[in-house]
Amino acid sequence: MSRRGGQRASQPPSDWQPPERLPADGDRTTVVFYEEQSGKSHILDFSSFPAPLAMQRWMAVLLAARCGARGGSKRLATAKRYHWILRRFTVVLSEAGRVPSTPEELAPEHFQILRDRYEDHPTSLRLYLQALRRLMRKRDDLTEEALHDLLRTRLPAAAEATQVMAYSDHEWQQIMTAVRRDVRISRDRIRAGVRLLARFRDGELIPGSREEALGRMLEQFVTTGDLPRNESGVLRDEVSRLGGAMAISGMLSLTRDESTAFALLLSALTAENFGTVKTWPALHTRPDGGVTAQAVALVEEAKPRRGPDREHMVAALEDLPASLRELAESEDAEPRLFHSPLRVYQLLLELTQTARRLSGPTRAFISYSPKRRSAFGRDMWNTEVHVKHWSQTRGFLSMREAVAGGPPVVQVRRIRQSALQLKRRPVAHSRETLRDHYLKRSRTVQEQSRSVVGKALREQVAKARAAMEVPVFTPAFLDRAARDPEAAAAEAGLDPEALKRLLAGDQDTVLTGCVDHLAGPDTPPGTPCTASFFACLGCGNARALPHQLPVQIVVRDRLLATRLNSDAATWHAKYQAAADRLEDILRHYTPAEREQARAKLSDGQSELIDDLLAGRLDLR
Repeated sequence: MSRRGGQRASQPPSDWQPPERLPADGDRTTVVFYEEQSGKSHILDFSSFPAPLAMQRWMAVLLAARCGARGGSKRLATAKRYHWILRRFTVVLSEAGRVPSTPEELAPEHFQILRDRYEDHPTSLRLYLQALRRLMRKRDDLTEEALHDLLRTRLPAAAEATQVMAYSDHEWQQIMTAVRRDVRISRDRIRAGVRLLARFRDGELIPGSREEALGRMLEQFVTTGDLPRNESGVLRDEVSRLGGAMAISGMLSLTRDESTAFALLLSALTAENFGTVKTWPALHTRPDGGVTAQAVALVEEAKPRRGPDREHMVAALEDLPASLRELAESEDAEPRLFHSPLRVYQLLLELTQTARRLSGPTRAFISYSPKRRSAFGRDMWNTEVHVKHWSQTRGFLSMREAVAGGPPVVQVRRIRQSALQLKRRPVAHSRETLRDHYLKRSRTVQEQSRSVVGKALREQVAKARAAMEVPVFTPAFLDRAARDPEAAAAEAGLDPEALKRLLAGDQDTVLTGCVDHLAGPDTPPGTPCTASFFACLGCGNARALPHQLPVQIVVRDRLLATRLNSDAATWHAKYQAAADRLEDILRHYTPAEREQARAKLSDGQSELIDDLLAGRLDLR
């Protein structure tokens, strides 16, 4: 339990029973849907369906099972959609005069009637068939033929979904500026109201002053949750003189638009689904006890479409991510607030504590809506948020009004896409989902990926080309070196003495000559090179000369001969690079020169080749 509030975990009472979704009274053709997050209930009636009573009751059972505690549908909007689709199914069958009397009479032909009816509307047909599958797939009262026909039906192709793209930097800044402005205004206004109320309670206000009257009004609002009214329920004139109900109540509570702004900001900071964020509770856990520098709060959240076994999760709200720890040293609290999910969440709880105490809901998001109250005392507390209203009252455009270069359209899916693109880490989903669903469709990520991959490929191609190209001193070069050693040395990039030793064979290894064996790539300067003689083919010190051609040809041939009797992966790892580089050297010679060289192979060279391939020349 948090040191700053909360309640102890406990089991439900021993006599607790889940709410009854199929009332026993009446014809049992109604379903009472309970929304877990809000606690709201709604009655879905099947009695008006054009079907026999047995079918009406059966469809009510289908919906109750799908929307129950173990079902996968927990939103009222989803339950209403299933109810409407079942109604459409019975209407279509009724129009065709083929409504079954009982579930057992439901046959493949009934599903075919639905397919024929919506043949020209593939999107609707796909939606209906998917819903019927979810509702009926686990039912034992369906015949095997009917269930098989429903499940085997190939769904119509889905309409190509509009790609959800992240906001540009400028668009993101526009939205975040508007959101932060609302958060700042609400914070300053409510804190000022709390201070005024405290001064009134301490007797610091001048009697008869406007501040004193306003303080008294706030005291009544905090105590009763309402403002002074006459006997008919109408607000008194003094309420209007002091600014009106909205202004007075707003000194201690958020408006719906401000509550929406908090939800948008937290969704942007955490990259959580907006629909999940807006149902966050006020109760939370502080595993750090609220005393450590790197603070965190754990908030329970639910994502019903993950299924009953995985829908409940815990969101960790950090103070500052590691990438922004330098802000912790800043004396300005504003940057810390608007980069910290924890601080924004704590501010939200602070600004809504009066509303929660008066209304009872345990949600973090709650606002005051005086227009919802009548003389008969309707609820004036609102736990809903409304993105469309917020965006349009802040100067953003709707989808229909959107124009190129104008203000962006505020969409919660694009906000999450932008946040995930910035974070580059999974939030309430797997790494595969982040990579294949969110980042894959991002133009920014695609451009960055192309740039990174292109750079890496160019580097590897350059390395491969450099490694493959062993400089070859052809017979023509040797003739030039004999006539003019200085010019030949300059052409080869060597000093004349080093070239002389190479041509004389004094610097020979096995397959090439070495410019300087004391300057190996893998040994300290001045230390004799200890690399394998096969590695000489990939070394920048290597030079190939005509007198080495017999050895190079035979080694290449014997390497290729062993390929047939070796494990492919092993041979590729050990010999592929050497064989390719030898092949590159041989291309500098004509077929006649290679045949002559093959015939010139000496016994000593053959023994040297045997030792090389047997590994006897490698250091142990």
